[in-house]
Amino acid sequence: MESLLQPITGKSFTSVDRKASRAASAPFLPPSPGEGQLKVQISAPSYLHSLKENDAPPFRTPGKEIRPKLLIGTIMDKDEAIDMIAAADTDKHSGLKNYLAQFVVNKKITENYNVSEKSFLVSFLAETVDYGAQRDLSALKLACLVTVYLNTHTYFKWYYWLPTNNVWFYFKELMIRHTIEDSPDGQAVFEPQECYDILSHFHAAYITNLPLVHILTFGVCKVKFLWTIRLN
Repeated sequence: MESLLQPITGKSFTSVDRKASRAASAPFLPPSPGEGQLKVQISAPSYLHSLKENDAPPFRTPGKEIRPKLLIGTIMDKDEAIDMIAAADTDKHSGLKNYLAQFVVNKKITENYNVSEKSFLVSFLAETVDYGAQRDLSALKLACLVTVYLNTHTYFKWYYWLPTNNVWFYFKELMIRHTIEDSPDGQAVFEPQECYDILSHFHAAYITNLPLVHILTFGVCKVKFLWTIRLN
């Protein structure tokens, strides 16, 4: 018996193909005047696709977006930076990591139960402290650097689908405000060459690993479907 359905070849699915694929008994409905080409939609938006397109899916944002501003002493001040260095000198093996683990929880950057994010922040900040020691940064500059890094991470957590470009532009504007003297919006904490070097460090350590940071921060959700109807 000859099939009433004809195979469709090619990538595009035109109106002629739709007519050919219908059964012979199916009623034919003329297209409405306003009917146009359907746009290709992504079945399940993913963060990696968002990174590729540098654009977030059209979801509602959770409130008002925060804007870059001066952050000197808001998360870590000079005295806390000195205490952090002292903790590292007291216990060479785990003093710095223990201090940072308690610090990020006390400052409400992450929760104590979010082990993966807390472990990432401790490693990231420990590497940042080592970076500051290699550049011979003062306690004030180190405190400001840690503050800017943690504030950028908090901004990243603000929206699940935040594109990479938004995080990068936010960080760059923060660094500009802490490098160029432009009262009341700026304070020259870092030198221009230090600012450029910090931008390179943050891009290599954080921005390029943002998909992994996203997984460590938000976790991975798995959906399991169960079909309850059993066929006899």
